[in-house]
Amino acid sequence: MASNQTKFEKEQIYREAFLARLNKKLSTPTTEWPTVRCWKEPNLNKIFKQVRDELTQENLKSSLPHVSLLNWLCNLGLASSLPLEGESAYLFEMGASAETDVPPLELLMASKPSGTICYFSAVAFHELTTQIVEHHHIADLQTSSNTSASERPEINALEKPKSPTPSVARAPRGLGELLFRFQGVPYYGTRRSHRLVPGIQKRGYGPRSQIRITTFEQTLLDTLYKPFHCGGPEVVFEAWQEAKTSHRINEERLLQYLQAMNYPATSRRVAVMLELIGSTPGNELQHYLQTTQDTIDRQSPHANISLLPGIEYQSINQAWLVNMP
Repeated sequence: MASNQTKFEKEQIYREAFLARLNKKLSTPTTEWPTVRCWKEPNLNKIFKQVRDELTQENLKSSLPHVSLLNWLCNLGLASSLPLEGESAYLFEMGASAETDVPPLELLMASKPSGTICYFSAVAFHELTTQIVEHHHIADLQTSSNTSASERPEINALEKPKSPTPSVARAPRGLGELLFRFQGVPYYGTRRSHRLVPGIQKRGYGPRSQIRITTFEQTLLDTLYKPFHCGGPEVVFEAWQEAKTSHRINEERLLQYLQAMNYPATSRRVAVMLELIGSTPGNELQHYLQTTQDTIDRQSPHANISLLPGIEYQSINQAWLVNMP
């Protein structure tokens, strides 16, 4: 009995030391772990191992498995399993439970800590739509070595979803890789060319979370690139109209992004969209757009493009050779 008591005491000492060290790691978000409140299980295991390795260096060891320590934290009310479909994740918070409200953007960063939130999720974050967000996206940005200025963004290979593993369902309309569902809403991961996403910002998201997300102007450009990823045509037009009405478009930044992307098709779509919402660009942006118009190869069989890729509009803006509503 004494031997069992000694073992129990040793385990309790270890648990308390583990908790103290874990609390330090979960107190402030870092570049590696932008949210220290939500964790998917594989990443949580990495943090547990880091803590245990540090304790081992201090000659404090235990044979307790990770799952035993996690269950102990859950029993204390310091952690709780999140009801995600297709992903095992935990919320670390005093009094945490399955009913605790967890913001979608925080779940995205927990799923892909090095990813960038974009598309419909970013449209909603920047308050560009009144529509209910039907799906969320986070992207892994990759450097593409085989792209050229003449390549049309809508066929960029990096945007195509990876072949799904047997346990991952294929997303409808090629929205990407289905990561998980939460409260019935699907969360997708996708790959994007870094060149096509020059506008990224980091924002504090509560005391224990940070998010990496496309900027206001980048998000607008994304609506003309992947309209269905951004919620569909209704959301796209609402977003641009809201941007104009609220006077929030930074033209200097928009121009910088267009120059960095160097895709004439995107610039042509911007020009036509600005016309449709009744917005006249300033001198510098106007000059850049005019230069783009002057370089259109009007004899090319691919000269005509749609304002929104994937939608076959019948009317055409002859100046820009863009099919539009």
